[in-house]
Amino acid sequence: MNNTKLPTQGAPTRRAPLRRARRWALAAALLLPLSAPASERFPQRIASINVCTDQLVMSLAPRQRIASLSYIAADARTSSIASQVEGIHLNHGIAEEIIALTPDLVVTGPFGFRPTVSLLRRLGYAVLELPMADTLEEIEDNLRTLGAALGTDERASQLIDEFDRRLDRLSVDDKHQRPLFVNYDANGWTTGQTGLLADIVHRAGLSTPGDRLGFTQSTRISLEALLLLRPALIDLGYPWDDPPALASEQRRHPVVRAVMREAKALEIPDSAWLCGTLHSLDALEQLRNARDALVRGTENGA
Repeated sequence: MNNTKLPTQGAPTRRAPLRRARRWALAAALLLPLSAPASERFPQRIASINVCTDQLVMSLAPRQRIASLSYIAADARTSSIASQVEGIHLNHGIAEEIIALTPDLVVTGPFGFRPTVSLLRRLGYAVLELPMADTLEEIEDNLRTLGAALGTDERASQLIDEFDRRLDRLSVDDKHQRPLFVNYDANGWTTGQTGLLADIVHRAGLSTPGDRLGFTQSTRISLEALLLLRPALIDLGYPWDDPPALASEQRRHPVVRAVMREAKALEIPDSAWLCGTLHSLDALEQLRNARDALVRGTENGA
């Protein structure tokens, strides 16, 4: 427990000189000529405290400019860059830890570590908060915003162009043949009509449980509802089986086994679509391939 006494109102504190110093630094930065080198005009010590922004930073920033990423970046279940982060400092989103890194830009998302974000802003640190991508197009928006902040606009534009071309190639425009795909995750959570997962499913030429049952946001459905849906494709999500977790117990239920006998089982890594990143198109490609195979089988009478 920290027993340090807070100064009384109006008493001088150590923060005042720090704030003045940061204001002078900001003023000096604004006076830099436009011809100044990028090393003086753009952040050189970037810290990300969110697994989704970790992956965007990694795709846009030179490695030597990354001061830290969140510790979840090294978790392959959630992060698509787990194999690339060796040698990069990993943080736990604690304010004191981030301050010690002396970052000139902190990148985060809208959820988690709110006290840290609030404190960093009060102390004058530059914080860029990127929204969660609810569609594949919004991934491009985040890449564009982050690229502008890092001074890597050209890199962002290149990635967006490649993303657009791949997205166009993978997207299905068939309004009639849309087999049902169910992502039946831990505790029975599944996909609604909106959100990033729904957008990926729709782009692949498939429909979601939300489309069939009329709910918008991701929600929980019962085993009985799953049985009645009779999905053509199903993904049971990551098996959270480590004791004492019981979230994936329904995977062993006879109803689920019955559904699996009729549906084609897929295993799409959570890291491909939990966050809006370039790897979201990997999930789209896997779904598109499964949908095409299913439609071909139907047309051939299989």
